[in-house]
Amino acid sequence: MKLYGLTGGIASGKSTVAAMLRELGAKVLDADAIVHDEQLRGTVGYSAIVQTFGTKVLGEDREIDRAKLAAEVFADPAKLRRLEQILHPRVIARVLEARSMLPSDAVLVVEAIKLLDGEIRKVCDRIWVVVAPRKVMLERLAARGIGEREAELRLAQQLTDDQFRAAADAVIVNDGDRERTRERVRDVWLELRPTRA
Repeated sequence: MKLYGLTGGIASGKSTVAAMLRELGAKVLDADAIVHDEQLRGTVGYSAIVQTFGTKVLGEDREIDRAKLAAEVFADPAKLRRLEQILHPRVIARVLEARSMLPSDAVLVVEAIKLLDGEIRKVCDRIWVVVAPRKVMLERLAARGIGEREAELRLAQQLTDDQFRAAADAVIVNDGDRERTRERVRDVWLELRPTRA
């Protein structure tokens, strides 16, 4: 079976594209959702995060507060790398487990913002990249309640558009026109999906 990686910058519209691929018949895994699972109290990830960053990243319910953790790691590249070293191996294990359970003619798409930086890239047959104009990304982040300074910090921590494009087997522009994006997704799907018997 084919395993396709779907990535792009924060607020580029990866989830929108993933939903469109799901409509076309792909099985989609959200790496961010796996990361959420691996941060829940009682998991190995939770213990490692608290050991590494301390109880200041916990909320009143003693669960990891994602906003506090983000504030802790996005301002310090070394801390962000440490968090990734904790979580990425768990994400890869879960993706490989999901792949092993699907039929051979299935298409599995893994949506992951850090796809190009980690080991998961090595297990993908193709890489699809979603890009959007910076202005659109900042507007989307503002709509999520992320202030301009924090948004700029997060954008500075990720690959540039050129770096994303250079790594892509296909680029999907998601500039806010939903129907045009849907057409682009359909074109990429028809071009790159495996030939069916």
